[in-house]
Amino acid sequence: MKAVRYALIALTALLVGCASSGGSHKSYSSSELKKQQKDVWERIRKGFDMPNLDNDPKVDYWTNYYAARPTSIQTMAQRSSRYIYYITKELEKRNMPSELALLPFVESAYNATALSRSKAAGLWQFIPSTGTHYNLAQDWWKDERRDTVHSTRAALDYLSYLYKFQGNDWHLALASYNWGEGAVRRARERNAAQGRGTDYLSLRMPNETRDYVPKLLAIKRIIANPAKYGVTLPHVPDQPYFVEVVKDKDIDVSTIVRLAGISDEEFRLLNPANKRQVILGEHRTRILLPKKNIAQYEKNLKQHKGELSSWKGYTPTPGESLATIAQRHGISLESLKSMNGYGRNQNVAISSRTLIVPRTGVSMNSSPSGIDTRDIANPIADSATMLASNQVNLPVQTPPIRQVNPDVRLGAVNSNPQARLVSTATRRPPALPVPASPAAEVPPTPTAEPPNEDLIASLVANPTGNAPSQQTSTVTQTPAPVAPATYSATYNPATSTVGTRAASAPMYTQRTSGGSVVHTVVAGDTLYSLSRRYGTTVENIRALNNLGAREIRTGERLRMPGSGVQS
Repeated sequence: MKAVRYALIALTALLVGCASSGGSHKSYSSSELKKQQKDVWERIRKGFDMPNLDNDPKVDYWTNYYAARPTSIQTMAQRSSRYIYYITKELEKRNMPSELALLPFVESAYNATALSRSKAAGLWQFIPSTGTHYNLAQDWWKDERRDTVHSTRAALDYLSYLYKFQGNDWHLALASYNWGEGAVRRARERNAAQGRGTDYLSLRMPNETRDYVPKLLAIKRIIANPAKYGVTLPHVPDQPYFVEVVKDKDIDVSTIVRLAGISDEEFRLLNPANKRQVILGEHRTRILLPKKNIAQYEKNLKQHKGELSSWKGYTPTPGESLATIAQRHGISLESLKSMNGYGRNQNVAISSRTLIVPRTGVSMNSSPSGIDTRDIANPIADSATMLASNQVNLPVQTPPIRQVNPDVRLGAVNSNPQARLVSTATRRPPALPVPASPAAEVPPTPTAEPPNEDLIASLVANPTGNAPSQQTSTVTQTPAPVAPATYSATYNPATSTVGTRAASAPMYTQRTSGGSVVHTVVAGDTLYSLSRRYGTTVENIRALNNLGAREIRTGERLRMPGSGVQS
């Protein structure tokens, strides 16, 4: 009898999972998606197929949170422009919801060089063990967790597996990606045994995981209707940004950059997996170059005279000394060790690892291609932006919030096929990028649990919105509260009360003799926060004040549609 009861519970859990899974139909046919759209955002919107959590107040919370920081959303969207078309097309090939193309907003702020404190790397934030499990090579030469093509393949493989593992439920699949498939499965089993629901909203889980899907769905809302939230998305053409090129000859990165007519930064952002300043032909490395530059690169490559690299690979024999190799190739032992990552006390070469040596007798001070041997030694990947660091406190857009026990992700992706995602030493989520101007205050909620860090991206201050190319990066962190378990679904940062100061009756709101409301813009105002405050829409404010697509400015006087301030 007990066996029958558990069988019925398991069947109920499976039906609930299937009912909430989505993915059974598309709003647009595949033939419609084969057509070129006006931009990549339109392509993504047409592929939305993931169930919403319309009754979950956390989605409203995070929508308001991100909408109050439009510059951060715009920065992340601009960063995505190199990668998001490729990811979206890969999702279409697999008939997966296009919402997943927005997941790197939550994971890494679309920073391809992102590196978390727990060593999760790249757009999809793979930890080393899971990267290994999904065949992402990680060695002295490269780290494919950062590679757009390889990491996307691995991420979509893993998400597809989780979707099936959790009964064809995308919400549970995403919870598993964040928390761990084993942790989610055990939570479902506990609920099923107690006769409770086994869907995402019914499970007891860490705050970070409980907020994970609402964050993604909040980003989805904004991408679906950016004008409503006062966000201007950058134009990203609905076409490939990059082209893949396989290198079967030794070539210096500096030579590639020169022949393609691109910057060092552009190469690094397209090829963040590459750790060295030289690419060996024997590795048959695939590099990415901007599509618009490929013709120039091929033409210049064909016309190039002489060697493409000042360096070549050398495979040591077992037991061969580094001193012998250095002497044979006309370079000092110290330089050879430095170039190849050997310590001062290491004297025997590692036979399984190819060394970089001068192609001809290159002295320490005269490299034919002008490459300093120290540049060869320095890993390109060392310039990655470190996420989730709480060691640096730079100016942020929200008031400082007391940190209590910063959250560490529970259940990271684990390479153990018997028990994936059960480790407690895992990825941390990134922090929200800090816009140039402060946004509306996010007040602490009296009933909230002790706040952790929010973290959608630790964005280094940079006017272009890209990670800097220096070897060491200054990290910016934005502390923010984790959405509490209970709060008002109509929570609005722009109209909430902080302490005893009521924000709903601002001194900078005036009425003209004709009765219309004029608002003087102060630091922290956004079009979305003003639309909520005055009970109107972003579109109406833009139209009434002839704003066009530009952003509002501090001190500017705006006429407000409607008759009064929302309290």
